[in-house]
Amino acid sequence: MKIVTGAVVLFTAVSWNVAGSVVHRHAPTVTVDGGIIVGTTTRVHGATAAVNKFLGIPFASAPVGSARFSVPKPTNWIGEIDTKAFKPACIQAFRPFEDRNFIQDVFSIPRPQESEDCLYLNVFVPKKSFWKSLWDLFRTNFSKKRGKPVLFWIYGGGFNFGNAGQPIYDGSHFAALEDVIVVSINYRTNVFGFPIAPDIKNLTERNLGLLDQRAGLDWVQRNIEVFGGDPDRVTIFGQSAGAYAVDVLLTASWPDGAPFHAGIMESGTYSYNPLPNCNNTNYEGWNKLLIRLQCDNATSTFDCVMNKTASEIQYAQEKYNIGFGMAGDNITIVCDPRLRREAGNFTRVPVIGGTNLDEGSYYAAKNGTDIDRYFKTYFSNETDLKVKILDAYKLDPAEGRFDNQSILAQIHTDWNYHCPAVFLSNSSNRYVPTYRYLFNATFSNQLFTNLPDDRWPVSIQGVYHQAEIPIVFSTYNKTNATAEQKRLSNTMRHAWANFAKNPWKVPIKGWKTSGINGSTVMDFGIDGKGRYRLVKDATGKCWAWKDFIWNKHL
Repeated sequence: MKIVTGAVVLFTAVSWNVAGSVVHRHAPTVTVDGGIIVGTTTRVHGATAAVNKFLGIPFASAPVGSARFSVPKPTNWIGEIDTKAFKPACIQAFRPFEDRNFIQDVFSIPRPQESEDCLYLNVFVPKKSFWKSLWDLFRTNFSKKRGKPVLFWIYGGGFNFGNAGQPIYDGSHFAALEDVIVVSINYRTNVFGFPIAPDIKNLTERNLGLLDQRAGLDWVQRNIEVFGGDPDRVTIFGQSAGAYAVDVLLTASWPDGAPFHAGIMESGTYSYNPLPNCNNTNYEGWNKLLIRLQCDNATSTFDCVMNKTASEIQYAQEKYNIGFGMAGDNITIVCDPRLRREAGNFTRVPVIGGTNLDEGSYYAAKNGTDIDRYFKTYFSNETDLKVKILDAYKLDPAEGRFDNQSILAQIHTDWNYHCPAVFLSNSSNRYVPTYRYLFNATFSNQLFTNLPDDRWPVSIQGVYHQAEIPIVFSTYNKTNATAEQKRLSNTMRHAWANFAKNPWKVPIKGWKTSGINGSTVMDFGIDGKGRYRLVKDATGKCWAWKDFIWNKHL
């Protein structure tokens, strides 16, 4: 009965494509559970397969008006809708206000339109001829052939900003060259995604951004087969806050089974970040927002915020540097991820995790070269830690520490990215195949040469935070691209795709799991360019951070 049902669903999907080719002159047309969508087709240089792109598919109803701060709900529509262009980003918050332009010039290129109506996703699918689709349909339903693997992308942005429509996240190269499907989603951030307010009694409903991600995964489970995808072969992958979100999903409980079979974390973890433990009665951010919106004396403070415009709420967060965390509901996010990992109490699927050589260069530059100011910003009242860390990171040209900027860059790289990745690999590899990488390549056409803000010159950028993304997606600037850049991009894209196809096999030849101490690592760009090799990582100065991280975060 299951096979017959699948045949009906999939054959109907092919029929819709045929109808679409007549009405829309070859525009790809698919029916998902919300209605009919019409996409567009593109080609990638060097690929024999074209790509069908469906951009801006609604996966939840618009959280606007009285639905602001509401959980995502399935949506539907009458007739057809065009899904040929990216939809606006969710409302973003670039803070502090004085760094707004600097942040956008680095992490939000080009600057997108923004809207509260933003719960859309994008699907990139390898295109086949009608007869090939029909043949694959037959084999899928009457043989053991499975659908295509799916890579589910979650963007970064510190849960303050970000959007799935950035050009560097385009999944066309994955689809055309690796025969996989890529799905990328928008999710709400800042107070729009995490309204930690006492008026919202249900803790889970304070984590709207995490619920958006889950709603996107649920949409994939319900719909990806009509695109030719396999719902049992979904790999979640993300960068920075997106990688953090992957770890959040990995450490959460899934009583009915996880909607993914592997995870990739680029420059981010949750389990080993030195974050404060859950505090579900800390309303500091919300109370500051009430004051700045002049809602603190309102009869209903929550209704007052609801009646403010998105722009007013956005401005208050940026102008007064108001941040929001997450509610520890132990459903969408657990409060003890490190302890769960150490005990093997997490979703046991294979993972890839890694970091870039100079993750901290941007952050050190943004915060300035004042070491006291840096520690006050990130480690307020941690006097003993400051003494220990500054002793470990003394000026030492042999280790790349020439001045305050390079000292702070190494400090930020280690505590926020490198060491958490080492610790996670060490723990995870006891239970599941865990592969660690170090991205070590610098290419001139990826450096920021014309930033209006002069705090971060090319000379100190190095292998900065997010530098690997255009290499993984093959969306790097083809102007002045080198053969080494192309080779490295092909290698990493292929490794990620192979992992998505079967995470229980090695992603590429020679890549071994990270080992009992997390030190076995694939160095992508070991020559600073296109070569790669398995190496033993000295793990930097993670010994200096371990006690602090262990004592800070369960």
